[in-house]
Amino acid sequence: MIKCISFDFDRTLAHVQPQTHHLVPKLLAEKGIGVSVDEFLQKCVELRQNIPVHLQDHYSRFGTLSKDLRDNFLREYNKARIGLLKLDGDQKEIEILKEWLTNQIYLQQKKILYDDVISMVKKLCDLGIKQYILSGNHSDGIVQLLKESNILDYFEEIITVDKFFVKKIDNFKILLEHSNFPPNEILHIGDDLVTDGYGPRKYQIESIIIRRQAQLIFLPKHDESFQSITNLDELTKFLG
Repeated sequence: MIKCISFDFDRTLAHVQPQTHHLVPKLLAEKGIGVSVDEFLQKCVELRQNIPVHLQDHYSRFGTLSKDLRDNFLREYNKARIGLLKLDGDQKEIEILKEWLTNQIYLQQKKILYDDVISMVKKLCDLGIKQYILSGNHSDGIVQLLKESNILDYFEEIITVDKFFVKKIDNFKILLEHSNFPPNEILHIGDDLVTDGYGPRKYQIESIIIRRQAQLIFLPKHDESFQSITNLDELTKFLG
């Protein structure tokens, strides 16, 4: 019987709006430049699968970085996405455009909870199930968003790579130690097959892979040995 649930955060409980592959074409259209959502989406996928050398270190350690370093990385990462479009024109003007686009992404995007999160978190609390966050991201943004949404107190602890082990997978050991539940009474929910699937299994913790529709473009891999859901409302059928 499940008595404890740990949640991944990004793309499991929270996501960024507006999505970059929708926002950038919209901004470019304001400048009279036609780039389709699908075209830029492919560039986003391409960059994610082939991180430039100068971004690899901060990409791999993102959750452990200070806020200033994370903000700077995101700016450089978005600039690299835009750079893959190979926009035509005067090089100086293109660089000015890239800088403008990068600033607009930073100003307009906001991380929000999915619509099903608050109701499910409260339902699990009513069922007496202890809840944790176990994320590869930094704790500060997670705590802030949960606090703003008035659900921070529903979680026993926020376990993140800036507070414990720098590798997310290793923090399932922390979850076992801090929750005091045996592995067979814990269930982990996350979107990444490696860190949220094989990671907890290393500690005999079962997991469910959440494959939210808007994120499927980044989830080409699948493993039939894992149960999967598309939203948190489906979670209740695993708690009986």
